Amino acid sequence: MSGETPLIGILGGYGAVGAAAARVLAAEGGFRLRIGGRDSEAAARCAAALGGPAEASRADARSDASLERFARDCDVLLHCAGPAYELADRPRRAAAAAGADYVDVMDGCGPAAAPAGERTAVLSAGLSPGLSGLLPRLLAEGRAPSGAARFTGYYVSLGAFTRTGAMDYLLSLDRGYGTARAQWRDGHVVRGALRGAEERVVAGVPHPVTVYPYLTQELVGQARDLGLAEARWYSGFDGHHLFDALNRGRSGDDRAGTLDARAAGVVRASTLDALGRSPYHVLCGVLELPGPGPGPDRAPARRVVIRGADGSAMTGVVGAVAAREVARGRVPRGVHRAARVLPARGVLDALRRHLPGTTVTFSDDVDVSAADVTPAAQVMEEGVL
Repeated sequence: MSGETPLIGILGGYGAVGAAAARVLAAEGGFRLRIGGRDSEAAARCAAALGGPAEASRADARSDASLERFARDCDVLLHCAGPAYELADRPRRAAAAAGADYVDVMDGCGPAAAPAGERTAVLSAGLSPGLSGLLPRLLAEGRAPSGAARFTGYYVSLGAFTRTGAMDYLLSLDRGYGTARAQWRDGHVVRGALRGAEERVVAGVPHPVTVYPYLTQELVGQARDLGLAEARWYSGFDGHHLFDALNRGRSGDDRAGTLDARAAGVVRASTLDALGRSPYHVLCGVLELPGPGPGPDRAPARRVVIRGADGSAMTGVVGAVAAREVARGRVPRGVHRAARVLPARGVLDALRRHLPGTTVTFSDDVDVSAADVTPAAQVMEEGVL
């Protein structure tokens, strides 16, 4: 690329996620922005609202030729369009063909070889995966987790899905994103180690919610890097409509229907759960270390809780930080998962700065025995998030 100010192309740049990322990058300055999508007028309106060095360009994410034209001359291509799983690796291949670095707020459709010309690709640079994977690193800062350390994480959300979000959510369940009821233990993924759904109190959520154990590949990578003895991850449901809809789909209930019908069902169920309530997204992580703690035979524990109202905006902030770090040459060449290479504190700073309503709370000497766990009214089928 030239010696000019770095050009970051944002695919899906006028959508909820892409527009949030564009606002962050425009506010930080030091970049030229290219806003892309199939709606040229929407892209132009977004670019105009940003002001400064922002341009609009039509980009059809389902056309290789259109994507390659959009990526031409970009230093970084930030992929925020969707449904990401339907688009597969087209945006990533377009970036490689254009000689651009690449950032994806989703998982990039699995592992692949390094980008052409030994460039950089950062995948899973969103809310979950992405920000969720930073929790163990944040809690381990300034400490040396031994082989006896244990991590437990939660993601609980309330809010209506968009159709695109619902499609990606459903497709992710069958793409190796994680393993239901599994636990990381002594260097291995142990399948079936945890029981099904439970009612549990999660810090940052005002009342008990239904949680289901689902060990993500993101957490497996962090547990391996940090040398954790145990790691668990739970997906949380605040309300029963979405919970029931996912149960029906996984159990093969004929009412679930096609993928489109299932996505419509997820949108409808999530809307019912959120009706008349304020949306939120909570990430909670607890790291227990060996040694004397606040209770009998308990390890000292540290907890972090991140809470925000707009999941799309939070995703956009993380994506923007990833694009910024890549554009400034702070990420090594090759293919990386965001949680393993992004500056954890830098991401938190960006969330606080650009989303003032987002809160981050650290607590030391947490009594992990205080969590309220009771059997759930019904148990989710194997494999449901």
